[in-house]
Amino acid sequence: MAACSPNGKTDSDKSDEKNVSDGSATEGAISWRTPQDYSAQASEAGDYDAVVVGHGYAGVTSCRELSEQGYRVALLEFQPEETYMATGNESCGVNSNLVNKITEGNQYHDVDPVEYYQNWMTMIGNQGNPGLIMRYCQNMGDNIDWYYDSLTDSDIATLSHSGSPAAGETWPHLLPNIGPIKFYPGVISAYAEECNQTKIQGYNREKAKAAGAEFFFNTRGLQILQDNGKVSGVIAENRADGSYLKFSCKAVVVATGGFAYNEEMLNDLMPDIKNNMIEGEAWKDAFGNERFVGDASNWQYQGDGIKMAHWAGAHLESIIPGMNAKHIQAPTSMNNFPQAVWVRSDGKRFMNEFYPVVEQRGVPNVYLPREPISCVFDSNFPEYRQYTVPQHGMFSPTTSAIEELKTGMDKAYQKFKGTWVEPESSKEDNQAGAMFAAPEFIADDTLEGLAKQLGLEGDAVETFVAEIEKYNKFCEYGIDEDFGRYAEVLFPVKDGPFYALAGNPGLGEIMSTCGGIITNAEQNALDANFEPIPGLYVSGNDCGRRFGVEYITPTPGVSLGMAIVLGREAGKSVAKYLETV
Repeated sequence: MAACSPNGKTDSDKSDEKNVSDGSATEGAISWRTPQDYSAQASEAGDYDAVVVGHGYAGVTSCRELSEQGYRVALLEFQPEETYMATGNESCGVNSNLVNKITEGNQYHDVDPVEYYQNWMTMIGNQGNPGLIMRYCQNMGDNIDWYYDSLTDSDIATLSHSGSPAAGETWPHLLPNIGPIKFYPGVISAYAEECNQTKIQGYNREKAKAAGAEFFFNTRGLQILQDNGKVSGVIAENRADGSYLKFSCKAVVVATGGFAYNEEMLNDLMPDIKNNMIEGEAWKDAFGNERFVGDASNWQYQGDGIKMAHWAGAHLESIIPGMNAKHIQAPTSMNNFPQAVWVRSDGKRFMNEFYPVVEQRGVPNVYLPREPISCVFDSNFPEYRQYTVPQHGMFSPTTSAIEELKTGMDKAYQKFKGTWVEPESSKEDNQAGAMFAAPEFIADDTLEGLAKQLGLEGDAVETFVAEIEKYNKFCEYGIDEDFGRYAEVLFPVKDGPFYALAGNPGLGEIMSTCGGIITNAEQNALDANFEPIPGLYVSGNDCGRRFGVEYITPTPGVSLGMAIVLGREAGKSVAKYLETV
Protein backbone atom coordinates (compact mmCIF):
# COMPACT_ATOMS: atom_id res chain seq x y z
CA MET A 1 0.00 0.00 0.00
CA ALA A 2 0.95 3.65 -0.07
CA ALA A 3 1.82 3.14 3.58
CA CYS A 4 4.73 0.91 2.71
CA SER A 5 6.05 2.01 -0.62
CA PRO A 6 6.47 4.84 -3.13
CA ASN A 7 4.14 5.95 -5.88
CA GLY A 8 7.19 7.12 -7.79
CA LYS A 9 5.92 10.46 -9.05
CA THR A 10 7.46 13.77 -7.99
CA ASP A 11 6.73 17.36 -8.86
CA SER A 12 10.38 17.88 -9.83
CA ASP A 13 11.13 20.03 -12.85
CA LYS A 14 12.09 17.90 -15.83
CA SER A 15 15.68 18.49 -16.89
CA ASP A 16 17.40 17.74 -20.16
CA GLU A 17 18.99 14.41 -19.35
CA LYS A 18 21.29 14.41 -22.38
CA ASN A 19 23.26 11.14 -22.19
CA VAL A 20 21.45 9.76 -19.17
CA SER A 21 19.75 6.46 -20.01
CA ASP A 22 16.01 7.06 -19.74
CA GLY A 23 14.99 3.47 -19.01
CA SER A 24 12.28 3.37 -21.64
CA ALA A 25 11.38 0.03 -23.17
CA THR A 26 13.36 -0.79 -26.29
CA GLU A 27 13.41 -3.55 -28.86
CA GLY A 28 16.51 -5.75 -29.11
CA ALA A 29 19.42 -4.78 -26.88
CA ILE A 30 18.87 -4.07 -23.20
CA SER A 31 20.18 -0.53 -23.07
CA TRP A 32 20.34 -0.05 -19.30
CA ARG A 33 23.01 -2.76 -18.92
CA THR A 34 25.47 -0.83 -21.10
CA PRO A 35 27.83 1.13 -18.82
CA GLN A 36 27.90 4.88 -19.29
CA ASP A 37 30.94 7.08 -18.65
CA TYR A 38 30.35 10.70 -17.68
CA SER A 39 33.75 11.33 -16.07
CA ALA A 40 35.18 13.43 -18.91
CA GLN A 41 32.32 15.92 -18.54
CA ALA A 42 32.43 16.18 -14.74
CA SER A 43 33.89 18.97 -12.62
CA GLU A 44 35.27 18.42 -9.11
CA ALA A 45 32.68 18.71 -6.35
CA GLY A 46 34.72 17.75 -3.29
CA ASP A 47 36.58 14.99 -1.51
CA TYR A 48 34.74 12.82 1.03
CA ASP A 49 35.24 9.67 3.02
CA ALA A 50 31.91 8.33 1.79
CA VAL A 51 29.11 9.32 -0.58
CA VAL A 52 25.54 8.13 -0.02
CA VAL A 53 23.33 8.06 -3.11
CA GLY A 54 19.67 8.45 -2.09
CA HIS A 55 17.95 10.26 0.79
CA GLY A 56 15.35 7.57 1.56
CA TYR A 57 15.21 5.60 4.79
CA ALA A 58 18.36 3.58 4.12
CA GLY A 59 20.27 6.53 2.69
CA VAL A 60 19.58 9.05 5.43
CA THR A 61 20.28 6.54 8.21
CA SER A 62 23.55 5.43 6.58
CA CYS A 63 24.56 9.07 6.24
CA ARG A 64 23.67 9.93 9.81
CA GLU A 65 25.51 6.90 11.23
CA LEU A 66 28.67 7.65 9.26
CA SER A 67 28.67 11.36 10.06
CA GLU A 68 28.07 10.72 13.76
CA GLN A 69 31.10 8.43 13.71
CA GLY A 70 33.15 11.38 12.49
CA TYR A 71 33.43 10.68 8.77
CA ARG A 72 33.05 13.30 6.06
CA VAL A 73 29.91 12.34 4.12
CA ALA A 74 28.03 13.72 1.13
CA LEU A 75 24.47 12.62 0.38
CA LEU A 76 23.10 12.99 -3.16
CA GLU A 77 19.33 13.11 -3.64
CA PHE A 78 17.32 13.06 -6.88
CA GLN A 79 14.45 15.23 -5.59
CA PRO A 80 14.72 19.01 -5.11
CA GLU A 81 14.97 20.07 -1.48
CA GLU A 82 11.94 22.36 -1.55
CA THR A 83 9.62 19.58 -2.75
CA TYR A 84 11.34 16.61 -1.12
CA MET A 85 8.84 13.99 0.02
CA ALA A 86 9.48 10.71 1.78
CA THR A 87 7.53 7.74 0.50
CA GLY A 88 5.64 5.40 2.79
CA ASN A 89 4.22 5.83 6.26
CA GLU A 90 4.41 2.59 8.25
CA SER A 91 7.53 1.03 9.73
CA CYS A 92 7.80 -2.22 11.63
CA GLY A 93 8.49 -1.34 15.26
CA VAL A 94 8.92 -4.81 16.77
CA ASN A 95 11.11 -4.70 19.90
CA SER A 96 11.25 -0.89 19.91
CA ASN A 97 10.35 1.22 22.92
CA LEU A 98 8.43 3.68 20.75
CA VAL A 99 5.80 1.18 19.65
CA ASN A 100 4.60 0.79 23.24
CA LYS A 101 4.31 4.56 23.65
CA ILE A 102 1.70 4.71 20.90
CA THR A 103 -0.37 1.67 21.90
CA GLU A 104 -2.04 2.66 25.11
CA GLY A 105 -3.61 -0.25 26.91
CA ASN A 106 -2.28 -2.85 24.45
CA GLN A 107 1.41 -3.21 25.16
CA TYR A 108 3.50 -5.34 22.85
CA HIS A 109 5.80 -8.05 24.07
CA ASP A 110 9.37 -8.31 22.87
CA VAL A 111 9.97 -10.96 20.25
CA ASP A 112 12.95 -13.30 20.32
CA PRO A 113 15.09 -12.12 17.36
CA VAL A 114 16.07 -15.70 16.58
CA GLU A 115 12.41 -16.74 16.42
CA TYR A 116 11.66 -13.77 14.15
CA TYR A 117 14.58 -14.80 11.92
CA GLN A 118 13.52 -18.45 11.78
CA ASN A 119 9.98 -17.46 10.83
CA TRP A 120 11.29 -15.02 8.20
CA MET A 121 13.43 -17.69 6.57
CA THR A 122 10.50 -20.11 6.59
CA MET A 123 8.30 -17.55 4.82
CA ILE A 124 10.88 -16.96 2.07
CA GLY A 125 11.86 -20.61 1.64
CA ASN A 126 15.42 -20.05 2.95
CA GLN A 127 16.19 -17.90 -0.12
CA GLY A 128 17.51 -14.87 1.78
CA ASN A 129 20.93 -13.73 2.91
CA PRO A 130 21.11 -15.37 6.36
CA GLY A 131 23.69 -13.07 7.91
CA LEU A 132 21.99 -9.91 6.66
CA ILE A 133 18.51 -10.97 7.77
CA MET A 134 19.78 -11.97 11.22
CA ARG A 135 21.46 -8.57 11.47
CA TYR A 136 18.08 -6.98 10.83
CA CYS A 137 16.36 -9.14 13.43
CA GLN A 138 19.00 -8.52 16.09
CA ASN A 139 19.04 -4.73 15.63
CA MET A 140 15.48 -3.83 14.67
CA GLY A 141 14.37 -2.50 18.05
CA ASP A 142 17.39 -0.34 18.86
CA ASN A 143 17.77 1.08 15.35
CA ILE A 144 14.10 1.98 15.07
CA ASP A 145 14.23 3.88 18.38
CA TRP A 146 17.41 5.61 17.15
CA TYR A 147 15.70 6.72 13.91
CA TYR A 148 12.76 8.20 15.84
CA ASP A 149 14.84 9.66 18.68
CA SER A 150 14.21 13.34 17.78
CA LEU A 151 10.42 13.13 18.03
CA THR A 152 8.81 15.42 20.56
CA ASP A 153 5.93 14.38 22.79
CA SER A 154 3.56 16.23 20.47
CA ASP A 155 5.01 14.35 17.49
CA ILE A 156 4.55 11.01 19.23
CA ALA A 157 0.97 11.94 20.06
CA THR A 158 0.18 12.05 16.30
CA LEU A 159 1.56 8.56 15.60
CA SER A 160 -0.75 5.60 15.31
CA HIS A 161 -0.43 1.86 14.89
CA SER A 162 -2.09 -0.94 12.97
CA GLY A 163 -2.29 -4.68 13.31
CA SER A 164 -3.54 -4.63 16.89
CA PRO A 165 -6.47 -3.12 18.82
CA ALA A 166 -6.51 0.42 20.12
CA ALA A 167 -7.18 1.28 23.74
CA GLY A 168 -10.66 0.14 24.77
CA GLU A 169 -10.98 -2.43 21.98
CA THR A 170 -10.34 -6.16 21.92
CA TRP A 171 -9.76 -8.32 18.86
CA PRO A 172 -10.47 -11.80 20.20
CA HIS A 173 -9.83 -13.47 16.85
CA LEU A 174 -6.47 -11.88 15.99
CA LEU A 175 -4.40 -14.95 15.18
CA PRO A 176 -0.71 -15.29 16.15
CA ASN A 177 -0.16 -17.81 13.38
CA ILE A 178 -1.80 -19.75 10.58
CA GLY A 179 -0.29 -23.19 10.38
CA PRO A 180 3.49 -22.88 10.82
CA ILE A 181 3.68 -19.20 9.81
CA LYS A 182 3.76 -16.65 12.64
CA PHE A 183 2.79 -12.98 12.61
CA TYR A 184 3.81 -10.21 14.98
CA PRO A 185 2.00 -6.92 15.62
CA GLY A 186 4.07 -3.81 16.18
CA VAL A 187 3.65 -1.10 13.53
CA ILE A 188 4.54 2.58 13.85
CA SER A 189 2.34 4.64 11.52
CA ALA A 190 3.15 8.25 10.65
CA TYR A 191 0.18 9.41 8.57
CA ALA A 192 -0.51 12.72 10.30
CA GLU A 193 0.43 15.88 8.45
CA GLU A 194 1.90 17.19 11.71
CA CYS A 195 4.43 14.36 11.85
CA ASN A 196 4.86 12.30 8.70
CA GLN A 197 7.91 10.45 7.43
CA THR A 198 9.13 13.48 5.49
CA LYS A 199 9.42 15.34 8.78
CA ILE A 200 11.03 12.37 10.54
CA GLN A 201 13.59 11.93 7.79
CA GLY A 202 14.23 15.64 8.15
CA TYR A 203 15.05 15.17 11.82
CA ASN A 204 17.63 12.57 10.84
CA ARG A 205 19.00 14.83 8.11
CA GLU A 206 19.50 17.65 10.59
CA LYS A 207 21.34 15.31 12.98
CA ALA A 208 23.60 14.25 10.12
CA LYS A 209 24.20 17.89 9.16
CA ALA A 210 25.04 18.76 12.76
CA ALA A 211 27.66 16.03 12.63
CA GLY A 212 29.15 17.49 9.44
CA ALA A 213 27.33 15.74 6.58
CA GLU A 214 26.62 17.70 3.38
CA PHE A 215 23.42 17.25 1.37
CA PHE A 216 23.10 17.81 -2.38
CA PHE A 217 19.47 17.83 -3.50
CA ASN A 218 18.29 17.76 -7.12
CA THR A 219 21.44 15.73 -7.78
CA ARG A 220 21.20 12.39 -9.55
CA GLY A 221 23.90 9.76 -8.96
CA LEU A 222 24.94 8.21 -12.26
CA GLN A 223 28.28 6.41 -12.10
CA ILE A 224 30.68 4.87 -9.60
CA LEU A 225 34.38 5.47 -10.23
CA GLN A 226 37.00 2.88 -9.34
CA ASP A 227 40.76 2.80 -9.06
CA ASN A 228 42.34 -0.66 -9.22
CA GLY A 229 38.98 -2.19 -8.36
CA LYS A 230 38.32 0.06 -5.36
CA VAL A 231 35.67 2.79 -5.17
CA SER A 232 37.23 6.19 -5.78
CA GLY A 233 34.27 8.44 -6.47
CA VAL A 234 30.79 9.10 -7.83
CA ILE A 235 29.68 11.03 -10.88
CA ALA A 236 26.34 12.82 -10.53
CA GLU A 237 24.17 15.14 -12.56
CA ASN A 238 23.07 18.52 -11.27
CA ARG A 239 19.48 18.32 -12.44
CA ALA A 240 19.03 22.10 -12.25
CA ASP A 241 21.50 22.87 -15.04
CA GLY A 242 22.44 19.47 -16.49
CA SER A 243 26.11 19.71 -15.48
CA TYR A 244 28.09 16.75 -14.18
CA LEU A 245 29.86 16.63 -10.83
CA LYS A 246 32.62 14.38 -9.49
CA PHE A 247 32.53 13.50 -5.79
CA SER A 248 35.77 11.79 -4.79
CA CYS A 249 35.40 9.22 -2.00
CA LYS A 250 36.68 5.93 -0.62
CA ALA A 251 33.26 4.31 -0.23
CA VAL A 252 29.74 4.70 -1.56
CA VAL A 253 26.37 3.56 -0.23
CA VAL A 254 23.84 3.04 -3.02
CA ALA A 255 20.24 3.43 -1.78
CA THR A 256 18.09 4.87 -4.57
CA GLY A 257 14.88 2.91 -3.90
CA GLY A 258 14.68 0.43 -6.77
CA PHE A 259 13.41 0.62 -10.36
CA ALA A 260 9.61 0.60 -10.23
CA TYR A 261 9.42 3.44 -12.79
CA ASN A 262 11.89 2.04 -15.31
CA GLU A 263 9.93 -0.03 -17.82
CA GLU A 264 12.96 -1.58 -19.48
CA MET A 265 14.41 -2.74 -16.16
CA LEU A 266 11.06 -4.15 -15.02
CA ASN A 267 10.78 -6.15 -18.24
CA ASP A 268 14.37 -7.34 -17.98
CA LEU A 269 14.72 -8.06 -14.27
CA MET A 270 11.23 -9.30 -13.43
CA PRO A 271 10.49 -11.80 -16.23
CA ASP A 272 8.39 -13.92 -13.86
CA ILE A 273 5.84 -11.09 -14.06
CA LYS A 274 6.40 -9.84 -17.60
CA ASN A 275 6.37 -13.31 -19.14
CA ASN A 276 3.10 -14.20 -17.40
CA MET A 277 1.16 -11.11 -18.47
CA ILE A 278 -1.56 -11.88 -20.96
CA GLU A 279 -2.75 -9.67 -23.79
CA GLY A 280 -4.05 -6.38 -22.41
CA GLU A 281 -2.11 -6.53 -19.13
CA ALA A 282 0.51 -3.90 -18.39
CA TRP A 283 2.62 -2.59 -15.52
CA LYS A 284 0.41 -0.71 -13.06
CA ASP A 285 0.81 1.12 -9.78
CA ALA A 286 -0.83 0.13 -6.49
CA PHE A 287 -4.03 1.93 -7.48
CA GLY A 288 -4.38 -0.01 -10.72
CA ASN A 289 -3.25 2.90 -12.91
CA GLU A 290 -1.04 2.04 -15.88
CA ARG A 291 2.51 3.14 -15.09
CA PHE A 292 3.89 4.00 -18.49
CA VAL A 293 1.20 5.95 -20.32
CA GLY A 294 3.48 8.99 -20.69
CA ASP A 295 7.16 9.72 -20.22
CA ALA A 296 8.26 8.36 -16.83
CA SER A 297 11.99 8.89 -17.32
CA ASN A 298 12.15 11.95 -15.06
CA TRP A 299 10.41 10.34 -12.12
CA GLN A 300 12.43 8.83 -9.32
CA TYR A 301 12.90 5.05 -8.91
CA GLN A 302 14.67 4.69 -12.26
CA GLY A 303 17.04 2.03 -10.92
CA ASP A 304 19.98 4.45 -10.86
CA GLY A 305 21.63 2.73 -7.90
CA ILE A 306 21.34 -0.73 -9.43
CA LYS A 307 22.71 0.55 -12.73
CA MET A 308 25.68 2.21 -11.02
CA ALA A 309 26.50 -0.84 -8.92
CA HIS A 310 26.08 -3.28 -11.82
CA TRP A 311 28.30 -1.17 -14.10
CA ALA A 312 30.90 -1.29 -11.30
CA GLY A 313 30.83 -5.09 -11.42
CA ALA A 314 28.15 -5.95 -8.86
CA HIS A 315 26.23 -9.22 -9.21
CA LEU A 316 22.51 -9.05 -9.97
CA GLU A 317 19.92 -11.24 -8.32
CA SER A 318 18.45 -13.85 -10.66
CA ILE A 319 14.93 -13.29 -9.31
CA ILE A 320 14.06 -9.86 -7.91
CA PRO A 321 11.09 -9.52 -5.55
CA GLY A 322 8.41 -6.93 -5.95
CA MET A 323 5.88 -5.65 -3.46
CA ASN A 324 2.49 -7.35 -4.00
CA ALA A 325 3.46 -7.96 -7.59
CA LYS A 326 3.65 -11.68 -8.33
CA HIS A 327 0.15 -12.87 -7.56
CA ILE A 328 -3.50 -12.03 -8.26
CA GLN A 329 -5.75 -11.48 -5.25
CA ALA A 330 -9.53 -11.49 -5.13
CA PRO A 331 -11.46 -9.35 -5.52
CA THR A 332 -8.73 -6.64 -5.59
CA SER A 333 -5.02 -6.51 -4.90
CA MET A 334 -5.27 -4.94 -1.45
CA ASN A 335 -8.85 -5.66 -0.43
CA ASN A 336 -9.01 -9.45 -0.43
CA PHE A 337 -11.37 -11.83 1.34
CA PRO A 338 -9.43 -14.90 2.50
CA GLN A 339 -12.17 -15.89 4.97
CA ALA A 340 -14.54 -16.53 2.04
CA VAL A 341 -14.65 -19.38 -0.48
CA TRP A 342 -13.19 -18.49 -3.88
CA VAL A 343 -14.68 -20.03 -7.04
CA ARG A 344 -14.23 -19.51 -10.76
CA SER A 345 -16.70 -19.66 -13.66
CA ASP A 346 -16.98 -23.43 -13.50
CA GLY A 347 -18.28 -23.15 -9.93
CA LYS A 348 -15.24 -24.85 -8.41
CA ARG A 349 -12.72 -23.92 -5.77
CA PHE A 350 -9.16 -23.90 -7.06
CA MET A 351 -6.79 -22.91 -4.22
CA ASN A 352 -6.23 -22.36 -0.51
CA GLU A 353 -8.02 -19.03 -0.09
CA PHE A 354 -6.35 -18.35 3.29
CA TYR A 355 -2.79 -19.28 2.45
CA PRO A 356 -0.95 -17.60 5.35
CA VAL A 357 1.47 -15.35 3.43
CA VAL A 358 -0.73 -12.75 1.76
CA GLU A 359 1.91 -11.78 -0.80
CA GLN A 360 2.04 -15.40 -2.00
CA ARG A 361 -1.66 -16.22 -1.64
CA GLY A 362 -2.82 -15.43 -5.16
CA VAL A 363 0.01 -17.14 -7.06
CA PRO A 364 -2.30 -19.89 -8.45
CA ASN A 365 -4.37 -17.21 -10.19
CA VAL A 366 -1.39 -16.13 -12.28
CA TYR A 367 -1.54 -19.40 -14.20
CA LEU A 368 -5.29 -19.41 -14.84
CA PRO A 369 -7.51 -17.52 -17.31
CA ARG A 370 -8.25 -13.91 -16.34
CA GLU A 371 -11.90 -14.29 -15.40
CA PRO A 372 -13.78 -12.98 -12.35
CA ILE A 373 -13.03 -14.77 -9.08
CA SER A 374 -16.07 -14.93 -6.82
CA CYS A 375 -15.65 -14.69 -3.05
CA VAL A 376 -18.62 -16.42 -1.40
CA PHE A 377 -19.73 -16.31 2.24
CA ASP A 378 -22.81 -16.54 4.45
CA SER A 379 -24.60 -14.39 7.02
CA ASN A 380 -22.02 -15.21 9.71
CA PHE A 381 -19.28 -13.41 7.81
CA PRO A 382 -19.06 -10.44 10.23
CA GLU A 383 -17.75 -12.95 12.78
CA TYR A 384 -15.53 -14.90 10.38
CA ARG A 385 -14.00 -11.71 8.96
CA GLN A 386 -12.48 -11.00 12.37
CA TYR A 387 -10.14 -13.98 12.06
CA THR A 388 -7.09 -12.20 10.72
CA VAL A 389 -3.36 -11.77 11.20
CA PRO A 390 -1.17 -8.64 11.32
CA GLN A 391 0.24 -8.44 7.79
CA HIS A 392 0.24 -6.20 4.72
CA GLY A 393 -3.24 -5.18 3.63
CA MET A 394 -4.86 -6.93 6.58
CA PHE A 395 -8.47 -6.33 7.57
CA SER A 396 -8.44 -4.59 10.95
CA PRO A 397 -11.53 -5.82 12.81
CA THR A 398 -12.33 -2.57 14.54
CA THR A 399 -15.86 -1.92 15.75
CA SER A 400 -16.39 0.60 12.95
CA ALA A 401 -15.01 -1.76 10.28
CA ILE A 402 -17.34 -4.58 11.36
CA GLU A 403 -20.30 -2.21 11.35
CA GLU A 404 -19.34 -1.04 7.87
CA LEU A 405 -19.21 -4.67 6.73
CA LYS A 406 -22.67 -5.33 8.17
CA THR A 407 -23.98 -2.21 6.46
CA GLY A 408 -22.62 -3.40 3.11
CA MET A 409 -24.20 -6.81 3.55
CA ASP A 410 -27.53 -5.25 4.58
CA LYS A 411 -27.42 -3.02 1.53
CA ALA A 412 -26.81 -6.01 -0.75
CA TYR A 413 -29.71 -7.95 0.74
CA GLN A 414 -32.07 -4.98 0.47
CA LYS A 415 -31.06 -4.60 -3.16
CA PHE A 416 -31.84 -8.27 -3.69
CA LYS A 417 -35.26 -7.78 -2.11
CA GLY A 418 -35.88 -4.57 -4.01
CA THR A 419 -36.22 -2.40 -0.88
CA TRP A 420 -32.96 -0.46 -1.09
CA VAL A 421 -33.15 3.34 -1.31
CA GLU A 422 -29.87 5.09 -2.19
CA PRO A 423 -29.01 7.74 0.44
CA GLU A 424 -28.44 11.20 -0.97
CA SER A 425 -24.95 11.44 0.56
CA SER A 426 -23.68 8.30 -1.16
CA LYS A 427 -24.48 9.52 -4.65
CA GLU A 428 -21.29 11.57 -4.74
CA ASP A 429 -18.36 10.12 -6.64
CA ASN A 430 -16.10 7.87 -4.60
CA GLN A 431 -12.73 9.63 -4.40
CA ALA A 432 -10.97 6.98 -2.30
CA GLY A 433 -9.44 5.15 -5.24
CA ALA A 434 -9.48 1.48 -6.12
CA MET A 435 -7.24 0.46 -3.25
CA PHE A 436 -9.64 1.60 -0.53
CA ALA A 437 -13.02 1.57 -2.25
CA ALA A 438 -15.78 -0.16 -0.27
CA PRO A 439 -16.80 -3.48 -1.84
CA GLU A 440 -20.17 -4.00 -3.51
CA PHE A 441 -21.70 -7.30 -2.43
CA ILE A 442 -24.51 -9.26 -4.03
CA ALA A 443 -26.95 -11.33 -1.95
CA ASP A 444 -29.47 -14.12 -2.37
CA ASP A 445 -31.55 -16.40 -0.17
CA THR A 446 -30.21 -19.53 -1.88
CA LEU A 447 -26.88 -20.73 -3.20
CA GLU A 448 -28.54 -21.54 -6.54
CA GLY A 449 -29.80 -17.99 -6.84
CA LEU A 450 -26.41 -16.58 -5.86
CA ALA A 451 -24.71 -18.73 -8.49
CA LYS A 452 -26.98 -17.37 -11.20
CA GLN A 453 -26.35 -13.78 -10.05
CA LEU A 454 -22.63 -14.50 -10.38
CA GLY A 455 -23.20 -15.48 -14.02
CA LEU A 456 -22.79 -19.22 -13.58
CA GLU A 457 -24.82 -21.21 -16.06
CA GLY A 458 -25.92 -24.78 -16.71
CA ASP A 459 -23.90 -27.47 -14.93
CA ALA A 460 -21.78 -24.80 -13.23
CA VAL A 461 -24.71 -23.94 -10.94
CA GLU A 462 -25.05 -27.51 -9.72
CA THR A 463 -21.28 -27.82 -9.47
CA PHE A 464 -21.13 -24.65 -7.36
CA VAL A 465 -23.77 -25.89 -4.89
CA ALA A 466 -22.07 -29.28 -4.62
CA GLU A 467 -18.69 -27.60 -4.15
CA ILE A 468 -19.99 -25.50 -1.24
CA GLU A 469 -21.58 -28.57 0.34
CA LYS A 470 -18.29 -30.47 0.07
CA TYR A 471 -16.39 -27.53 1.50
CA ASN A 472 -18.81 -27.35 4.44
CA LYS A 473 -17.99 -30.99 5.19
CA PHE A 474 -14.31 -30.04 5.28
CA CYS A 475 -15.17 -27.32 7.80
CA GLU A 476 -17.07 -29.84 9.91
CA TYR A 477 -14.17 -32.31 9.94
CA GLY A 478 -11.44 -29.66 10.19
CA ILE A 479 -9.56 -30.99 7.14
CA ASP A 480 -9.57 -29.39 3.69
CA GLU A 481 -8.89 -32.43 1.52
CA ASP A 482 -8.83 -30.39 -1.69
CA PHE A 483 -6.45 -27.50 -0.98
CA GLY A 484 -5.16 -27.86 2.58
CA ARG A 485 -6.68 -24.74 4.12
CA TYR A 486 -5.83 -24.76 7.81
CA ALA A 487 -8.54 -25.79 10.26
CA GLU A 488 -8.36 -22.54 12.25
CA VAL A 489 -9.50 -20.58 9.19
CA LEU A 490 -12.13 -22.96 7.74
CA PHE A 491 -15.45 -21.09 7.84
CA PRO A 492 -18.64 -22.77 6.53
CA VAL A 493 -21.05 -21.26 4.02
CA LYS A 494 -24.37 -22.68 5.17
CA ASP A 495 -26.54 -20.01 6.85
CA GLY A 496 -28.47 -17.76 4.47
CA PRO A 497 -28.71 -15.18 3.20
CA PHE A 498 -25.64 -15.85 1.07
CA TYR A 499 -23.30 -13.21 -0.27
CA ALA A 500 -20.55 -12.77 -2.84
CA LEU A 501 -18.38 -10.26 -4.60
CA ALA A 502 -16.22 -10.84 -7.64
CA GLY A 503 -13.10 -9.38 -9.12
CA ASN A 504 -9.77 -10.05 -10.80
CA PRO A 505 -7.23 -7.21 -10.93
CA GLY A 506 -4.96 -9.13 -13.30
CA LEU A 507 -1.18 -9.22 -13.25
CA GLY A 508 1.20 -6.27 -13.36
CA GLU A 509 0.42 -4.19 -10.28
CA ILE A 510 3.62 -3.44 -8.39
CA MET A 511 4.08 -1.06 -5.47
CA SER A 512 7.87 -1.12 -5.49
CA THR A 513 10.81 -3.33 -6.33
CA CYS A 514 12.62 -4.90 -3.38
CA GLY A 515 16.05 -6.00 -4.51
CA GLY A 516 18.66 -6.11 -7.22
CA ILE A 517 22.28 -6.27 -6.08
CA ILE A 518 23.70 -9.26 -4.20
CA THR A 519 25.68 -8.32 -1.09
CA ASN A 520 27.21 -10.04 1.89
CA ALA A 521 25.98 -9.55 5.46
CA GLU A 522 27.85 -6.21 5.60
CA GLN A 523 25.84 -5.01 2.57
CA ASN A 524 29.12 -4.94 0.63
CA ALA A 525 28.28 -5.59 -3.02
CA LEU A 526 29.63 -8.83 -4.47
CA ASP A 527 31.14 -9.27 -7.92
CA ALA A 528 30.56 -12.01 -10.49
CA ASN A 529 32.62 -14.43 -8.38
CA PHE A 530 30.77 -13.42 -5.18
CA GLU A 531 33.82 -11.55 -3.88
CA PRO A 532 33.35 -8.16 -2.15
CA ILE A 533 33.91 -5.05 -4.27
CA PRO A 534 36.06 -2.75 -2.11
CA GLY A 535 34.11 0.32 -0.99
CA LEU A 536 30.77 -0.47 -2.70
CA TYR A 537 27.78 -0.92 -0.37
CA VAL A 538 24.11 -1.30 -1.26
CA SER A 539 21.10 -0.84 1.04
CA GLY A 540 17.34 -0.35 1.01
CA ASN A 541 15.38 -1.49 -2.03
CA ASP A 542 18.53 -1.72 -4.14
CA CYS A 543 19.86 -4.49 -1.87
CA GLY A 544 19.04 -8.06 -2.82
CA ARG A 545 18.38 -11.33 -1.01
CA ARG A 546 16.18 -9.90 1.74
CA PHE A 547 12.75 -11.18 0.69
CA GLY A 548 13.27 -14.27 -1.43
CA VAL A 549 11.18 -14.19 -4.61
CA GLU A 550 8.54 -11.78 -3.25
CA TYR A 551 7.99 -9.29 -0.45
CA ILE A 552 6.63 -10.67 2.84
CA THR A 553 5.14 -9.12 5.96
CA PRO A 554 5.40 -11.07 9.21
CA THR A 555 4.74 -7.56 10.50
CA PRO A 556 3.30 -4.75 8.36
CA GLY A 557 5.88 -2.12 7.48
CA VAL A 558 8.95 -4.34 7.28
CA SER A 559 9.98 -2.64 4.02
CA LEU A 560 10.50 0.71 5.72
CA GLY A 561 11.62 -0.95 8.94
CA MET A 562 14.30 -2.99 7.17
CA ALA A 563 15.52 0.06 5.23
CA ILE A 564 15.87 2.05 8.46
CA VAL A 565 17.56 -0.72 10.41
CA LEU A 566 19.88 -1.98 7.69
CA GLY A 567 20.59 1.55 6.47
CA ARG A 568 22.17 2.29 9.80
CA GLU A 569 23.95 -1.08 9.72
CA ALA A 570 25.34 -0.21 6.27
CA GLY A 571 26.77 2.95 7.78
CA LYS A 572 28.48 0.87 10.46
CA SER A 573 29.87 -1.49 7.82
CA VAL A 574 31.28 1.39 5.77
CA ALA A 575 32.85 2.85 8.90
CA LYS A 576 34.65 -0.46 9.53
CA TYR A 577 35.88 -0.47 5.93
CA LEU A 578 37.12 3.10 6.14
CA GLU A 579 39.26 2.14 9.12
CA THR A 580 41.24 -0.14 6.79
CA VAL A 581 41.90 2.23 3.88
